[in-house]
Amino acid sequence: MESQSQELNVIFLPYLTPGHMNPMIDTARLFAKHGVNVTIITTQANALLFKKSIDNDIISGYSIKTQLIKFPSAQVGLPEGIENVKDGTSLEMLGKISHGISLLQEQIEILFQDLQPDCIVSDMFYPWTVESAAKLGVPRIYYYSSSYFSSCAVHFIRKYKPHEGLVSDSQKFSIPGIPHNIEITSLQLPDYFRTRSDFSDFLDVIYESESRSYGTLYNNFHELESDYEQLYK
Repeated sequence: MESQSQELNVIFLPYLTPGHMNPMIDTARLFAKHGVNVTIITTQANALLFKKSIDNDIISGYSIKTQLIKFPSAQVGLPEGIENVKDGTSLEMLGKISHGISLLQEQIEILFQDLQPDCIVSDMFYPWTVESAAKLGVPRIYYYSSSYFSSCAVHFIRKYKPHEGLVSDSQKFSIPGIPHNIEITSLQLPDYFRTRSDFSDFLDVIYESESRSYGTLYNNFHELESDYEQLYK
């Protein structure tokens, strides 16, 4: 049984911000500890953030490695080494980092072809990977670094739009469709719920890619959110 699992090659593609990257790295390490051959694709500066953990896993005999790609710093007008959203100190810099991340697609696509994985686990912010996986004939797993609850809440608010048509932004409404009565106001919603933007359009693409993915990995466990796990399914 173990020899069969050792033959499974899985690529993990984390988004370059701590709240997305750290949970995925932990998940990738868990896969390796269960006998999967794991490859994490990231940039040099980001690889340094978890290098010690990966090195320790390798010493312990687990099959896990990091495959580096080059962040296009000069192309987007950033100093070398600024490769993570956490490094952005202004809106302008954050825009450049995000643009740089989007330009990584070509390098990543080439690696997918070279590595020939059995499965691709990619962050929700890489919706294009569902097409990449389809071209290779392998499953794409959509990785969500937050909770079942937040995913369900977002889904039902997007679907039923209970915040629209209220008397004021401070008026409370119940989140529809969920097993508990939770009231919030429009002011507590992210801006993209209240005002249509380019990011709203991007979210549409993300959620469409989720529906086309083989499955979803959550940074969670059954005992914590069993009600919302069942609701999501």
